[in-house]
Amino acid sequence: MQHKFITTVLGTLKPNLLQSLAQVSRAMGASWETSKVIKLDGQFVAMMRVMIDVDREVALKQALEQQFAELTFVYADYAQESIPLSTECKLTLDCNDRSGLTHDMNEILNDLEISVDHQECYRVQVTSLGKTVYSAKLSLRLPQNVTVALLISQLETLSDNIRIEVNDA
Repeated sequence: MQHKFITTVLGTLKPNLLQSLAQVSRAMGASWETSKVIKLDGQFVAMMRVMIDVDREVALKQALEQQFAELTFVYADYAQESIPLSTECKLTLDCNDRSGLTHDMNEILNDLEISVDHQECYRVQVTSLGKTVYSAKLSLRLPQNVTVALLISQLETLSDNIRIEVNDA
């Protein structure tokens, strides 16, 4: 019988590290159904949905942790999403930066029960303006009762000087 779980791996990125992780997984009979990798300043975080025979799961986890002792592994059971989601939405949000902006944006998303698939936030000093500009790129899935127009109207409350661009999903 096959079992699925999510593993998160984090540590210092080294050449061929991800390929080595995949090779060990394959050798143990596991497959990565989907994965996402984020790299930042020489560090990385990878999340994988792994499928393996139930009787080989413990051995796989032990092998990964022993062969890659410098990395941190976190495991979670895989659970199907229970909230019915109807609309995918990708958007870019730009505005003047302020303290607490990311927190406030995430509060709006949580209040609307929006699922965040991907979020990247940047702060850039614009010397010619003498200001710091905040930019966020989001990939979201909206519940059935939330429209893109409602989401935008809520996000527009974050700043007087805000630009929100909806990209094709």
